[in-house]
This record gives sequence, structure tokens and C-alpha cells, in this order.
Amino acid sequence: MENKFYIAARLAKININPDEKYRINQYFLELSIDQQNQNDFFQYCKNWKLAPWIYLQMNRLDLIDKLSEKTQQDFKTIYNKVRSENENRNKEAIRFLTEFKTEGIQVALLKGNLFLHQVYGDVGYKKMNDFDMLIHLEDWPKVQEIYFKLGYIPLGFGWGGEKGKAAKYSHAGLSFISPNFQCITGTQWGLKSPTSKYTVQADDIWQNTKEFEFGGLEIRQLSAEYNLLHLILHMGIYKCGIRDCMDIYNLLLSEEHFNENKFVELCKKSDAVDKAWFTLQLTNLCSGSIPESLLEKLSPVKKNFLGKRLDSRLKMALKTGDMQLSYNDYFHEVEMTVFYFSLYHHFHKKLFLYLYLVKLMFWPKANLLQKMADFSSDPGVLKWIGARIKAPFLTFSLIGEEIGLKITLLLFVKMLFDTIISVKNYFIKKETYFEYLKNRGLNPDDIKRAVKEIQ
Repeated sequence: MENKFYIAARLAKININPDEKYRINQYFLELSIDQQNQNDFFQYCKNWKLAPWIYLQMNRLDLIDKLSEKTQQDFKTIYNKVRSENENRNKEAIRFLTEFKTEGIQVALLKGNLFLHQVYGDVGYKKMNDFDMLIHLEDWPKVQEIYFKLGYIPLGFGWGGEKGKAAKYSHAGLSFISPNFQCITGTQWGLKSPTSKYTVQADDIWQNTKEFEFGGLEIRQLSAEYNLLHLILHMGIYKCGIRDCMDIYNLLLSEEHFNENKFVELCKKSDAVDKAWFTLQLTNLCSGSIPESLLEKLSPVKKNFLGKRLDSRLKMALKTGDMQLSYNDYFHEVEMTVFYFSLYHHFHKKLFLYLYLVKLMFWPKANLLQKMADFSSDPGVLKWIGARIKAPFLTFSLIGEEIGLKITLLLFVKMLFDTIISVKNYFIKKETYFEYLKNRGLNPDDIKRAVKEIQ
């Protein structure tokens, strides 16, 4: 029977070639007479968060009837839930986008919320955490005023307690959640943290935007080249599976006027050639549809951290038939620890979270270390010892890839300093985030639940 990775990845393509269609059809003929394999395929799609889009594709390709009623319903239930959540998020977004329009605030829609219209043609193609959009930095104060006017709730006070000020080391503003908890904002004025090694000029991004209609509102969208660059810069080193890659290969499959040379030039200007090579090679493993000419133009001169990770991931795929065995979102766990650190003011709570962060950075759990070292099976004692020794290098390199190594080290030191001086908060009264919520008549537990749902 065909490999589930191959079937799911190729079935996720908006344009499937004849050979892929034949292999997919044969796979579904075998599935049709084996309920256990149907269950396994559904669980695979559910586990990798592909079920909504695979459900749509099975309907579009007349494959759904090959499955039992139970399996069809399993896929449909997930799709309906995701579709409902995305529709509710979009309805909420119309509220603040309308206000932005009135105030003359320019907005460009980003990633999934754009692609559900431009690439996939269905609002329920995948679950999304927030509503990502690009604004101009100078509009951030006005944007916040609109959020507060509409009753939106800030998620924390920011890493540095800035309560909404634009942090110099960030490309994104504080997230807000709607009063009905159906929409989390992802407001940003850049494509990547300015402290990372990647440099993207905001003026050039805006000069290359074009018109887009969302819910009857005229807003903007990025050019195909900048959309691809954004996906690549956003791609995780370990959080990198079919679901993450399919936006890339389907964007390229849907674009008739993509300019390879322009994109390569953007990568060079942004110092993103290595990241593009890493991402597009893994994307090609999923789809077989990345142009060879594009890969040739991006081939790096020497191997670095990303190149080594790519080699080990490709070896894993060759050995196991699936590149996703190293998949983890360790950056998110570190990020959420820092987020919770910013919420609490008392020394004992900050100390606990800081020590937990130290553990995350220097001593990851065995199952996570196995993924970070790209071990597909037990590697033996010597390799395990080597991986343990290299663990801090892997974790700091991972965080450094996202926000820059220098700022990672500075934040680590700053948090230690913040922990020590927080002793004064036992004696000097300072409003905590949870007190702020209660003063607004909100239940902090509701906010905690909403934050935990972020994937």
C-alpha cells in the first residue's frame, strides 16, 4: 500500500498530475475494502492537521465515496468545525477592518486568511490561530485605539511590559482577542523580527502590494514573490510538515505570473537564501512541483545550521518515508513560557518560570531531543550523549533563527534581572495583567483557555 505521507502530500496539491492521480486512486481502491486502514488514514490527516483540506479534495476528486460513512463523517466533522471557526473569525475581522478603512489605515492581508480566497477557494481549508495582517508602523497607535473601541482585550502587556508600545526588537504588535473570543489579531508591520538576521524593507513590500477585496472591503495583498518570502521566513525549522509546506507549493501552483528572478533577488537582499533553500527542498519533497530552475538559483555556497538540518531531515525521509517525524513546536513552548513570565509580577512565580525556561533551553525532554537531533529511532548511547551535549546549541540556534541569537541571549539575561528585581513587587503595589482583566469585568480563566487553544 502507498505511503500515507506521499498520498496526503500529493492529495493536498491544487493541481495533481496524472501519475499522482493514478497512485491516489489506487490507494483509495485499497482503502475502500479496509476500515482499519481508513481509520489510520483519517488519524494521520487529523494528527497533521490536514483533515479539512483533504476532506475537500476527496470531494472534489470523487474519492469520498470510497470511504465508509463513519470515516466520511469523521472528516466532515473536523471540516465543519474549522469552517465555522474561520467564518466567525472573518466576521469579526470585518468589524475592525471597516474601522481601519474609515480611519485611512492601509491593511494587507497575510497568509492563510488570504490564501483561503486566492489559492484554495474555501474558508474551511485549515484551522488558523489568528487574523494576520500588515499595517504601517505609524498606524499602530490608531489601530490599538480601534481595538479598544470595539472592546477587544490585549493578550498580556507585552514581553517588556510595554502595554502596546511598538517594541524595537519586534515586527508585530501586541495581540488582541475579540470580546466573543472568536478572533485573535495578528497585527504586524514587518515580515520578520528586525533582530533576526533577515532584513526585509517595509517600503518595498508596500510598493509591491496589489488590490484585494475582503468581505466587500477594498484592502491590499502582497505580491506573489513577497507572499512566498513571508511563508519561507515564517517556516519553522522543526515545525515543518505537509500542512506548512502545502501553502508554499499551492501558492506557486496557483500563480501564473510568479517571477523567479525577482524572488531570488528578494532572498539575496533579505539574507534568506539558505532559509529558502531549506524550505523549498522540503516543500519539493512533499510535492515534487518546485521548479528545478528555482532550486538551482538558490543553491547555497556552504552548509550552515539550516543546511545540516536539511540533510538530516532528508535522510530521515529516505529511511522512513516521512519527513515529519522531527516535527515539534519547541519555539512555541519557549515563547509561551516567556509570555506567562510577563504576566506575573511576584518573585516566586517569575523564578519558577525562569527556571523552567532554563530547563527548556539546556535540558529538553528525551522525546523532544530525539526530534531536534532528527533521530528516527534509538541512535545508541554514544549518539544520545552527543545529542545531549549539543542540546543547548540546538535550542539557542532554533530561537536565534526566529529572533536573532544576540537578542535571545540578551532576553535570557534580562529575564534573570527582571526575576531578581521582582522581589520589590511584594512591597510596591503594581497592577498585574489578571487584575487589569478583573477591573474590566473579565474572567482571566476565559483568556487562559483562549491562549491555550493557540497551536
